[in-house]
Amino acid sequence: MTKILALSEANAIAFHGMALIAKSELAISATDIADITNSSRHHTSKVMQRLVKAGLIGSTRGPSGGFFLKKDASEIKIIDILEALEGKVEINDCPVDNAICPFGSCLMGGICYEIGTTLITYMREHTLQDMVNNISNEDVLLKK
Repeated sequence: MTKILALSEANAIAFHGMALIAKSELAISATDIADITNSSRHHTSKVMQRLVKAGLIGSTRGPSGGFFLKKDASEIKIIDILEALEGKVEINDCPVDNAICPFGSCLMGGICYEIGTTLITYMREHTLQDMVNNISNEDVLLKK
């Protein structure tokens, strides 16, 4: 089945991992994040290191080590998380990236641009704290 809107696995790991880190009282490890999100530990580690490099999270080593937020969750925009992995986001008029439509105007009536603009606006206006506030299953969170 085709999905109209889908996140890459890396983006899903980043969003869920950041929410887990924000909600956890102590540093949380990549292994814990991978287990909770049912993701590859190797892929989770790579994603988390990209978030460290972007300055969104920090990390400590050792038995009680793991990842922690470098800023308050209310200061981290959702777009910051996405762009840490993907680079600067662009909104395209054309869903198939044609510079010039062979029909002169978009067969989709510009809806792809509208959806992209709406999504990016949402990500710029909402924070990691908003994401955390949407967590309904508190049981998945680590209680250390």
